[in-house]
Amino acid sequence: RKAASSSLLLAMAGGVAAFAPSGVPRAVSSISRMRMSMGGASDASSYSSSSAPPTTPTPFSRRGALRKLLTATMLVIGMPHPGKASLGACAEGDDVCLAASQSASKMPQVQVGSLSISPIVMGQWQLAGGHGEYDPIDAVDNMVKHFDAGITSVDTADIYGPSEEIVGLFLKERPAAVVCTKFCCFRDLRKIDKKMVKDRILASCKRLGVKQLDLVAFFWLDFGVKRYVQVAQWLSELRDEGLIREIGVTNFDTESLKQVVDAGVPVVSNQIQYSIVDRRAQNGLAEYCDKNKIKLLCYGAMGGGLFSDGYLGKAKPSSGSLDTSSLRMYSSSIARFGGWDLFQRLLGAMSEVAKKHDVSVANVAARYVLDQQAVGSIIVGVRNTKHIQDNLRSFTFLLDEDDRSKIDDVLVQAKGPKGDIYGYERGLVG
Repeated sequence: RKAASSSLLLAMAGGVAAFAPSGVPRAVSSISRMRMSMGGASDASSYSSSSAPPTTPTPFSRRGALRKLLTATMLVIGMPHPGKASLGACAEGDDVCLAASQSASKMPQVQVGSLSISPIVMGQWQLAGGHGEYDPIDAVDNMVKHFDAGITSVDTADIYGPSEEIVGLFLKERPAAVVCTKFCCFRDLRKIDKKMVKDRILASCKRLGVKQLDLVAFFWLDFGVKRYVQVAQWLSELRDEGLIREIGVTNFDTESLKQVVDAGVPVVSNQIQYSIVDRRAQNGLAEYCDKNKIKLLCYGAMGGGLFSDGYLGKAKPSSGSLDTSSLRMYSSSIARFGGWDLFQRLLGAMSEVAKKHDVSVANVAARYVLDQQAVGSIIVGVRNTKHIQDNLRSFTFLLDEDDRSKIDDVLVQAKGPKGDIYGYERGLVG
């Protein structure tokens, strides 16, 4: 018993130390909360060199340390057993949780290939860092409460730091959840081989604790390196072997997606940025996807919180106040759209529509994207449970002709963004 306790303390201390700034261990007393600040991209040493974007090497493996920490935590608190209250059970007096649970049965479902997913997907990009501190156990509890409210699908990636492991813990509580992960190829694109592809898919299975991945979205940074069709075909072979249930892509433009589909890869989804200020999907991609039964899974629909009542009538935020990766990214979308003044006019029109339907500006932003051609679901970052009830209100109304006209009167003044999906991000559009 004493040896086991010592091993547990060592595992926990090892996990906590790895998240200390500059490699200096935190006090062991901090284990009680295990709060961490994931200060950047994931540790590239945990992946094939092709998977992660270029990062500054760290002197230790954050992923390995977090795995120890999470394992130790589960040993301490125990996993739920039949008849035992789960982490996600509504506490007495938690009206938000109870109301959301009662709304769960009203949530529609979307068919993506053979998968039935929720029209709002829990985004877990924030677990990679750049969005402030979080507790991994709170993150699991948060996902459980969203699932119980009817938001039953999760988006993660092999490059989102410890996200796949944390989602794996969530799956132990809610095994019926549908998980979309990603196979991301950023560099050394000419060196990727068939074995590497399979090894990385198996690694995602291990981190998530599953034998088969529900949906794998394939990302390829540089379409100038033409091997993406071959790599997609290798993923298709793994689907035939049973390691992957469905194959998607992420940020594929129309021509590159067409090449993959024409090669016989059964693509069922394309995960893209799509919002009321970023409508690049309407430049041909949505029409192609609609004809080929490919669903668009859309991130950025709420602009990381910018498309909300809280920013209506406010001055342009300073760069210092944009304190999350999401806010910084989507503020760039607003700049390409036409700037802050035009965005304020758009928020004003959306606010009028929101008041008419007794919903929020964020609901109007979500509804706008959900109503577009080929759209299946929107991916919304879920850092906490505060917005569950509001997110569900996106399904209590529809935009009518007058609503769309009011919004379109502003959208016709937009200066951009131009081109196809991810063109700015790849440096293809000036």
